[in-house]
Amino acid sequence: MLRLGVEVVLIDTEGRARSAEIEVDGQRLVVEDGVSSAERAADPGPIGEARFQVILVEPDSWERAVSKNPAREQKLEHLQGWRYRGYGEIVAIDPVRIDLGVLTLQLGLSADTPDRVGQYAAIEIDRIRVFRTPA
Repeated sequence: MLRLGVEVVLIDTEGRARSAEIEVDGQRLVVEDGVSSAERAADPGPIGEARFQVILVEPDSWERAVSKNPAREQKLEHLQGWRYRGYGEIVAIDPVRIDLGVLTLQLGLSADTPDRVGQYAAIEIDRIRVFRTPA
């Protein structure tokens, strides 16, 4: 989910289901390409109505995830390839949505208690995949 007025731009891609570089609100990210067709890599430029799918490493506990972000940061820290550590505020719990500053991502997990809304956590992201929203 993007903030209103934020544009996603495809910078470069190796093709569908492969590595792609995008820019979101001035931040470059390495993601999995869900924009290109199977036959042809997408041309660089604005993606339009982009959406994101996240594949993550589940936290071993929400207590530990919250304890790993005591500074209450909101950012994506690039680790390697298309792996990231996300720091952000939990804005919904079923499923969990976390505001990482540049993106708000739905994680496909449920939190252990409603009290998690408003808390800050750190999560391990295995992959972010970018798609175009169908017209």
